[in-house]
Parts: sequence; C-alpha cells; structure tokens
Amino acid sequence: MMQHVDRFLNRFTMYRLTLYYLAALLALGFGLSFFGVVSGGPVAVVSTTGILLASCWLANLLLSRIWKVRANPESSLITALILALISGPVSVLADPRHAAVLALSGAAAVASKYLLAFRRQHALNPAAFGAFISAVAFGTYATWWVGNAAMLPLVAVGGFLLVRKISRFRFLGAFLLAFVVSMAALSFAQGLSLGMVLQSVGFVFRQSALVFFAVVMLTEPMTSPKRLALQVLYGAIVAFLYQPLLTMFGQNLTPEEALLVGNLFSFFVSPSRKLKLSLKGRKEEGTGITSFTFPRPPAFSYRAGQYMEWGLPIRRADSRGTRRYFSLASSPTEPDLLIAARIPTDPSSYKEALERLSVGDRILAGELGGDFVLPRDPRVPLAFIAGGIGITPVRAMIRHMLDTGEGRDIVLFYSNRTEQEIAFRCVFDEAARTAGLHAVYTLTDLARVRPSWCGGRGPIDADMIRTEAPGYASRRFYISGPPAMVNGMKAVLRSMGVHRGNIRSDSFTGY
Repeated sequence: MMQHVDRFLNRFTMYRLTLYYLAALLALGFGLSFFGVVSGGPVAVVSTTGILLASCWLANLLLSRIWKVRANPESSLITALILALISGPVSVLADPRHAAVLALSGAAAVASKYLLAFRRQHALNPAAFGAFISAVAFGTYATWWVGNAAMLPLVAVGGFLLVRKISRFRFLGAFLLAFVVSMAALSFAQGLSLGMVLQSVGFVFRQSALVFFAVVMLTEPMTSPKRLALQVLYGAIVAFLYQPLLTMFGQNLTPEEALLVGNLFSFFVSPSRKLKLSLKGRKEEGTGITSFTFPRPPAFSYRAGQYMEWGLPIRRADSRGTRRYFSLASSPTEPDLLIAARIPTDPSSYKEALERLSVGDRILAGELGGDFVLPRDPRVPLAFIAGGIGITPVRAMIRHMLDTGEGRDIVLFYSNRTEQEIAFRCVFDEAARTAGLHAVYTLTDLARVRPSWCGGRGPIDADMIRTEAPGYASRRFYISGPPAMVNGMKAVLRSMGVHRGNIRSDSFTGY
C-alpha cells in the first residue's frame, strides 16, 4: 500500500504537492460555503483567495526585481493560499477596508522573505508573519476557518501525504504529544477533571486548526530546525505556546504568534544559509550516474551524510519543480562539495537542466540538514545498506573515516542492478584495504552477471546479512535508497531481531 503512495508522491515536489493540497482545501471550503458550513459565502471565499493571490504574486515579482533574484512563483502562491485558509473570508464590495487589509497582509508575508532574511534564508513563516501584521497593525485577526470540522478529513488525509513526502512524522508526533501533555497539565492545574480534559483535547483536534497548523506550517522545512533533536524541542516550545489555556501578559497567544516565537528559536539554534555555487567539474561514476563538483565556500561546515536542497533556474519546469534534495557525497575533510544523481533516459525537467550544466554554471544550494550521520562514538559497530544512488551519503562517511584515520567496525551492503552501476567503488575498495571495511557488492540483474563475478547475487536479504555481518543484532544499521527498498529492509531487520532504535534511514524519493 505505502509503495503505491510513495510512487504517487514521487511525481511531485514538496512545493507542488503543498500547492495542490491547499487548492483542494480551498475548493472544499468553497463548496461548503454554499451550505453555510463555512461562513461568508462562496463570493467571500473566492474574493479573499483572489485578493491574496494577486497581492502575494505582485509583491514577489516586485521584490525579486528589486533584490535582483529569480522569483519563485510557487512559494508566493503557497503563502497566499495558506493566508486564504486562515483569514476570515470577506467580500470586496461588502467590506473594502477588510479587503485592503488582506492585500497588505499578503504583501507583508512575501516581503518578510526578503526583508527578514539572513544569508538568503528567511527567518519567519511568511503566512504567520502576514497574519501577525494584520492583527497588530490593523486589528484584523486570523479566524483559522480551515479548522472547520467538516474539513478535517481532507486536512488529515492531505496532511498525511505532505508529512510523508517530507519524512517528518517523528517531528509531527513529538509536537502533538507535547501539545496533549501541555494541555493536560494546564487543565489539571486549573482544577479540571480527567473527563473534561479528554473532552477538551478531542474538541481542539476536531474543531480547531491544530492539525492544519501542524502539517502545513509547523513542519515547513524552511523555518524549522533540520535535526530531529532540535525539531522535538522546537515542537515542544510551539505546542506549549499554542495552548488555549495559556495566558501571557493577560492574553492568549494566537497560533501565528506561537509559531513566530518558535521560528525565532529555530533561526538561532539551527541557522541555515544559501550558497551560490559554480560547477567546477563533472564525472561519470557509473552507468547513468553523474557526479558534480563545486568549490566549497569558506566557513561552510557540515557533517558527513547530511543533505542540502539544490535549486536550478528552469523556465518551464514540469510538475516536479525546480528543486531537489541531494545528499552531500563529499566528506567535510575534502576541499569541494560533491553531489551525484542518476540521469535516466527520459529525465524530468530538473534532471535535464542538471545534465546540461557546464563548468561555471550556477546552482543555488541551501537547507543543510539531516541526522543520517555517523555516531560520535567510533566503537559502535555499524552496517550500511545502500541501493543505487543511495550510496552517496555512505561515500561521504567512508571518505571521512579514511581521511581522519578513524577506525570503525563497518560492513557495507551495496546493491545495484549491474556491475557497471556501482558508484564510488574506488573509495570503498580503499577502505577495505586500509581501514578494515567489509564491502559486499550484490547485483540483482542476474541475467547480466558475468560468470567470474565474486560478489553477491540477488537482493540483500536476511541470509546475506547474517552471513556477512557477524553480531548483526548489536550493530547500528544505516539504510539508504529508494523508499520501497528502505521500507523493505527495515522490515527484514526487525524480523531478524534488530531493535528499532538501531535502524537509521535516508529515503531517496523521486530520484
């Protein structure tokens, strides 16, 4: 079942999926407004959406020209649709002042991406900032009408797909748990019974915008921490501030205010930067696999195994957009940044643009993050399981181990269809000769395996792991590759008795 879900999700970028999700919610709200379920009526829903789309688009176009950067229309459209779902629907003719405030809030939201930014990274959630300005400057507060109970099924189903796409279920779960615990604690402190607490929690989930807030705005990658530990702390802070029973300075914080406080926390503890990089070189690493090298900027640091978002200026992008996440295949000990991608015979517009890059061409990289990194204790025995292009973060970690002279007990399982597709083999062979790495290469296209092949045959399975990785039950496993392969290997390891806490994964969706 989940394989079909992942296959569907791989057709879209996170931005395009979010855009479609928000548009579907507005379409549902429009339909419900005919029956009075959503207040304001259909004219007000359409009017509000139109005003915000126009103001956000125009503000983004103007500011991008002033700042001399390429405008990202998807980003401004997403901001507009979020504001349309949380701002009270209004008719232009019935309330022109409110309509003007809506336009200004949309412009303020987009402006925050340019004015409140550091190293090309905006600090605050734009929609939350626009709603905050509307309230503070004009006394017009967001109604969060998307929290209507009739819209909850679509909010929940679409939200599940969105969080699945960005792989942030643990982040979401930590926030919701912190919210329930905080609400229960505040309720008991005010003398409420357990039954009343349970009713209150249920009411908030059904009749407020909590779920929408969590899946769309809280987990948004640009303004939230990139490491899980900080995400949990960030979620706990926002969950506590979001509480309807919490008063500060004699009043409750609005959802947007709670989120903005969390954004500031994230900005200071998890700083990010965007890099303009020029292509230095390229190399074929295996059949259909090309690596791209970029000079590493001064003072840029990262941990082996982390990833970045890479954006290309594509005029007519397909549904999968102009950005991709790639793991850094280079070690922090190397002078250049290295990424690698599989270029299919019928590539997406992004892969086609990437393939056309020439030396000196620019690419924009940012959003450094990820917890798929080596444990700090070198005594922990490890096992890497990689499929295809999923080998890139493993290459970074093994190269780092070689360059630092750090000895670790590591078994590498690397699966490909053919021998010619094995990428970065020289690095792993060097580690096998000098650092004790035990590398197991296995091929799945049995019809094309040469008779003299000495490696494994067929997919990685439990028998192969038992044979090649002694003491597997105590090892920490790192799985990297397509979602179906990652999920399948997780199931295999758990069936073998490997504890869930000893399994790390890094899914390569849509590559």
